[in-house]
Amino acid sequence: MLENIKISELPSVYLLDKDRLPNCAAIYFVFDSKGQIIYIGRTINLVERWKAHHRFNQLKRFNRKNTLSISWLTCSSDIENLSNLENEFIKLYKPPLNWSKVVVPIRKITPAETALQQSLQQLAKFNVMIVGFGPISDEEPPTIYLVYPVYGMKGLSGSIRTALRNINKKASSLKWKEYKTYPKSSGKFGFWETEYNGLRIDLSPFDSLLHGTLKPSDSSWNRTYGI
Repeated sequence: MLENIKISELPSVYLLDKDRLPNCAAIYFVFDSKGQIIYIGRTINLVERWKAHHRFNQLKRFNRKNTLSISWLTCSSDIENLSNLENEFIKLYKPPLNWSKVVVPIRKITPAETALQQSLQQLAKFNVMIVGFGPISDEEPPTIYLVYPVYGMKGLSGSIRTALRNINKKASSLKWKEYKTYPKSSGKFGFWETEYNGLRIDLSPFDSLLHGTLKPSDSSWNRTYGI
C-alpha cells in the first residue's frame, strides 16, 4: 500500500543541488519547507530528468522564499509501472502543481480548505443553494449537492464558470471540473464537481429555483436526483 511508504524518510536533496540526484528510474516528490508535497513526477533517469526539467525555472523562483527539496523512490524502469505508480501517488497526495500551468509563477501554495472557502464565497454571490447530501457507500464518496438558479434559457452559468476557472488558476490541490455542459442551444449550463478531504461536491443547474423557492416535486429534480 502506498500509504505505508514513508515519503519523509526517502533520500532527498535541495532543489538547487539537483545535480547530486542519482542515475536511476524513480518516482520523485518536490517538497516545500513545511513538508508539503507540491509536485510528483516519474522518470527512467532521475538526474537527466532534472537537468532540463520543464518546471525548474518555475520552482527555482518559488524556492527564493520557500526552500524546496526533491525526494525520490527508486523503481523499476518499466514505463507502464512508473506511470501507474505516479498516478496512484498523485491521486493519494493531490499535489497542487500537478494541475497548474508551467508558465504561471508560483507566489504561494493555497491550501485546499482555503480554495474551497473562496469557492463557496464566490458561489454564494450567485444564489447557490445546498439541496442534499448523498449517502455514504463503499463505491462512491459522500456527496454534497449544490444547485444554481436557471430561468428558462437564462442562468448564471457563465459567471460561475469564470469564478471557478479563476479558483482553478491557484496553486492548490482543490480543482473544479466541468464534467458536463449543455449545448449552446440549451443554455450551455455547466455541471461541476470537486473533491475535498474524501467528500465530493456537485454543482448543477436547476430550473425550479424561483424566488428562492425549491420545488423538489418537479420533474427536473427527479431526473437529477432520482427521487
